[in-house]
Amino acid sequence: MSTVAGNTMAPILQVDALTKSFGALVAVNNLSFSVESGEVLGIAGPNGSGKSTLFNLISRIPFGADSGGIRYDGRAIERMSEMQITRLGIVRTFQREAVFSSLSCVDNILVAIEQTLGIHGAEAERLADEASDLVGFPRNFHNMNAATLPVFYQKQLMMASAVAQRPRLLLLDEPASSLVENEIDWVRDTISNLNGTGMTILLIEHVLPLLMSVSDRLLVMELGSMIALGDPADVTREKAVIEAYLGQPA
Repeated sequence: MSTVAGNTMAPILQVDALTKSFGALVAVNNLSFSVESGEVLGIAGPNGSGKSTLFNLISRIPFGADSGGIRYDGRAIERMSEMQITRLGIVRTFQREAVFSSLSCVDNILVAIEQTLGIHGAEAERLADEASDLVGFPRNFHNMNAATLPVFYQKQLMMASAVAQRPRLLLLDEPASSLVENEIDWVRDTISNLNGTGMTILLIEHVLPLLMSVSDRLLVMELGSMIALGDPADVTREKAVIEAYLGQPA
């Protein structure tokens, strides 16, 4: 957990009245919140509550909002392209392991570096090594085909590819899904280490002990709307949260 306290820092991210519909389904409904620089904001809610859609709207991968505003470092980004947003320093991961299966592991990381940072050659390779070390992805796996990796190492590779892009704001979408206990410990330690470097993190997760242990604040969504936001211990005691999320199977 970071050392953010007292809400004294200027927000790095401001979301205002964000809305996204798919026909009659309102996936994100008039959602507003802010994230402070250096904070870990946990995001919880039952399946279908709009959590991943929120990440899609912030990153514009693969679509943007119908209405509402998103400001990053004071700058409106809701109409920017996916690549413009990434190059500003907002990088996301996905629920499922998203790797280029036809490439080697190191080439997965290098592609991310080259596309986002425009860095090639020896410097890109150095950044790939640095990112691998930061998240614990073994360098001796670099020349392996990414498709041959077990799920845990694919998750590590996806994290290394994200971190190699030097994000200031990292959006992590269920990094602990499909993992066992000792692997979840890796997720916890990695989030803490990344946050310790000054990285701001938004974390969607169904593994509640993990979410509670690393989050400075917890935002809970239901049916596209925010039903609670605040200290994790306080939020998880709220009746609406217990009914909407904690009472549901993860």
